[in-house]
Amino acid sequence: RIGTEAVAQRGRLAEGKWLVTDGAARARIRVGRIGEVEVEPNTRIRLVRARDDEHRLALRRGTVHAAVMARPRLFFIETPAGVAVDLGCAYTLEVDERGEGRLRVTVGWVAYERGGRESVIPRGAMCLTRPRLGPGTPFFGDASGEFRAALSRLDFEKPSDAGRAVALATLLAQARRRDALTLWHLLTRVPWSDRPLVYQALAALVPPPPGVTPEAAISGDRRVLDLWWDQLGLGESRWWRKWKAKKPLPWG
Repeated sequence: RIGTEAVAQRGRLAEGKWLVTDGAARARIRVGRIGEVEVEPNTRIRLVRARDDEHRLALRRGTVHAAVMARPRLFFIETPAGVAVDLGCAYTLEVDERGEGRLRVTVGWVAYERGGRESVIPRGAMCLTRPRLGPGTPFFGDASGEFRAALSRLDFEKPSDAGRAVALATLLAQARRRDALTLWHLLTRVPWSDRPLVYQALAALVPPPPGVTPEAAISGDRRVLDLWWDQLGLGESRWWRKWKAKKPLPWG
């Protein structure tokens, strides 16, 4: 349905209107000339805005597969946990009835943002999300079960100091070179007292380049962190940083 009207083959989704699929229906939304979004059964999604400089949807529940070929930060999907920002990519985004979600990237990169918190998710990686908490820390799907469980606890639970220390020690012990993606994000998300441990573990996996000091990285200096990101083998940060949105995002 689009609004209250049943759609047989084709229909026009106007700004502000909801597209709703039942348990047997699927749909495909054409996003201007830049891509399309496949909508799975039992999904509720709304067209927020359709402009030459911004295409924006809002996913309330269900699963969508987005494929967009355009400059970064032209296509957005809002969720209860924040905003998925296209950086030239293809990805699957899921939201359940509680507003909890998962984003998995298959091509390019996606940024997931809420209130100044940003997760940059490259091809092959994913990110879990929670309402009111925003995006979790990105990780690769082939990470160990112990690694993923420890990360979830650090991201979404409120463990005691002892519990947090155990979870962090488990995650760092399980981290592979590939998991530098997670440690890079985690460096500025853990409490200050834990940051030297994350810094040391990340430096052991990917030595920091010239210009990156422990003090600057631990303090969250964006220029320094971007220099280190460029050593991870996941693409250069300047490619998407230059496209930072000119307009504030709803969750900003």
